[in-house]
Amino acid sequence: MTLTTSEASMATASSSSDHVMTSLCELCLLNPENPVRLPCSHIFCRDCFNPAGREPISCLCPTCKTPVGRPKSAVNTQSSLADIELELERLTREKEKLLKSKQREIKKMALEFLNECRNQKLIKLKRLKSELMLVQNEILAMTDESAHKDVANCSLQSADKMNLSPNLNDNSIKFLAPEEISNNHVNILKNFPDLENNYFAKNTKYKSIGHLIYNAFRYDSFVDVGQVTVPDTTNASAYIYGMSTSSSKLLSVAGTLKTVNIYNPSVDDPLTVVYPLMKLPSNCFTWSTTWNPVSPNLLAVGDYNSEVKVWDVVGKVAISTFNGHTTSKLLNVSWTPTKPQQLLSVAYESAQIKVWRLNERGSVLNINVPDKLLMLSCKPQSPFHFAVSSVDRKIYSFDLRKADRPVNKLAGHSKSVFQLKFYDSKTLISASVDGTLKQWSYDSCQCIRTYRGHQNTVKFIGLEVLDEYILCGSENNSLHVYHEALSKPVMSHQFPPSPSLTGNPGGDGNDRLVSAITGVGDSVCVANDKGVIRILKMGEDTKMKHFGSQC
Repeated sequence: MTLTTSEASMATASSSSDHVMTSLCELCLLNPENPVRLPCSHIFCRDCFNPAGREPISCLCPTCKTPVGRPKSAVNTQSSLADIELELERLTREKEKLLKSKQREIKKMALEFLNECRNQKLIKLKRLKSELMLVQNEILAMTDESAHKDVANCSLQSADKMNLSPNLNDNSIKFLAPEEISNNHVNILKNFPDLENNYFAKNTKYKSIGHLIYNAFRYDSFVDVGQVTVPDTTNASAYIYGMSTSSSKLLSVAGTLKTVNIYNPSVDDPLTVVYPLMKLPSNCFTWSTTWNPVSPNLLAVGDYNSEVKVWDVVGKVAISTFNGHTTSKLLNVSWTPTKPQQLLSVAYESAQIKVWRLNERGSVLNINVPDKLLMLSCKPQSPFHFAVSSVDRKIYSFDLRKADRPVNKLAGHSKSVFQLKFYDSKTLISASVDGTLKQWSYDSCQCIRTYRGHQNTVKFIGLEVLDEYILCGSENNSLHVYHEALSKPVMSHQFPPSPSLTGNPGGDGNDRLVSAITGVGDSVCVANDKGVIRILKMGEDTKMKHFGSQC
């Protein structure tokens, strides 16, 4: 029987379709191994389709000669599950291998850390042994039991041989009973970190740790030797802010008084009552007074209306008046130490410093700063350098020879800096309402030490430097004394709320503020915001006197 052309075509297509549906290799007619499906849907074994083992970029289908690109792997339902299981096993082995490798790396890093930790601890232990031997030898030396000891031979080699295993039953470890703890011992414990640092740092300023202890704790109390009276005032209107002393020991007192009172304090007799020698008139509050470093009869006064007056207190006459600040609240005036004809003033709201000279009517230099100013202090023995504090919590140092911008900026307080005073030509003391004092290196701008122990969160407090001591007021009606090398107070004085102090028979509590402090010879004048001014002397500890003669 002969088929027509159309019947032949249908039979061929049917045969081809049946062949494709069988999923056999078109060449070997067996189940395909590593099957490859071409775009035309024909399936081949990979080795049958490409015997050389290379996959060409393009080729022709061996069955229908259709041009095809790179062939794609086909899914062989008979072998896919087995292949997937094998692949999962391989991936699991790879994962375990990676985990073991990672664990080895972590152990290696941990071992490196532990080795470094051991090395660091050994270094500390070596240093601790050396320091302990040094302390032991000095203890023996101070107890006169070291005749057979050679302190100079405190070598690290001998220190390494020491047994430092802890032994709480060791008789060399001494603990004091509560009743045996003296005030001196309390001071030692309170300031122990600073004392230890100074001791092992071998501070060249002090010959020995005994020398430092003597200097820090030689005074143990204040002796009240006199009272400065502020006449014609009431407690409500006698906030004392500005006090200063001249080289001839004259005392000027200013504040919410409309006068500047001049005194000549005498502390020869206990409980001396000092009255003013004269009163210099003012139209408003006076916040700052400063005596000329060369001419002790010249007093500069800055008032709340931004006027600066220079008085000759001997003739009781104002010889110069300076006006130039555009806003009120002139808070601070200061003479330059080595140029007695030159004066600097600071106005709060204008954020401006002005430089004046006695023989010129207007300011000779105007200096602007970023924010409102509070306090100014001139560097000792320098005609050019000074520092100012600001409400932006920073301190700016200036050189008058290039005053267009600050030379340096000291930052570290968390709140506004309300007081500023040079400790010496290299260091600066600042007081902030963050409740701290800070000692700064003027040249490096680094904070050397932070002092804590007084209360100051709202207002200006008094600040004074006397020899190695820093005196500051507190907002609980007390005076605190710091030694420059120790960050905790070494002494304090609480003003009692008694009629003899405040003039108020009922007392006024301890919420008063010690607002101004100034040294007068070997004494100190201390004022609060109720117009009370006391003259105090620091009393030396009798137990320290003998040791002091040996220092």
